[in-house]
Amino acid sequence: MKGKRLLVKTIFIGLPIVVFLLWITGAINLWFYGISNIADNVKDYHLELEPIDGEYSVMIDLSDLKSNEGKVLYDDGENQIYVSDVIVRNKTDYEVYFRTNGKYNLHGATLVSGIEHNRVQDSFTSNFFAIAKATYQGNTFKIYESDTSGLNYQDGDSFGLYLIPHDTEVTIDISESPNIGVSLSNLIMHKLGRK
Repeated sequence: MKGKRLLVKTIFIGLPIVVFLLWITGAINLWFYGISNIADNVKDYHLELEPIDGEYSVMIDLSDLKSNEGKVLYDDGENQIYVSDVIVRNKTDYEVYFRTNGKYNLHGATLVSGIEHNRVQDSFTSNFFAIAKATYQGNTFKIYESDTSGLNYQDGDSFGLYLIPHDTEVTIDISESPNIGVSLSNLIMHKLGRK
């Protein structure tokens, strides 16, 4: 019985101390908010933006939209961009959505994205920065963003692209060929580190 009381006292006294220490160090906010907690902390973290060389591609199967989920466009071992969803509206308007995963801890964060998140006078901007192209049956054409997010996820952001823009001459016939290649270049690395 004496051992149980000692354990209860230890927990009763120790738990608030541990919570206080986690709060003071910023670990609780990091746990809840992830990368956005670091990005918003202008006082303690600096931001560096670096362009990523190269073009990164993924093949999208328009005949089986679910099969595209999880296909990886970019992976450097710590940062990743992958297909989160492919949707169709009105039977011909296809969109592909990408999610990014970065790495973060109390020392800082890294994130590679097609979106540039930048600090501007105590605020944040999120602009689509990548150059996106699609290739269908040997024809390559520019595609445009349909949606972008801020750092809405603990480990990154998301963005969408229209797969078949209205200004292209290319006709898509998925019964003939359901595969369309998507390529992104001009990706950007976000490095957040302690000052």
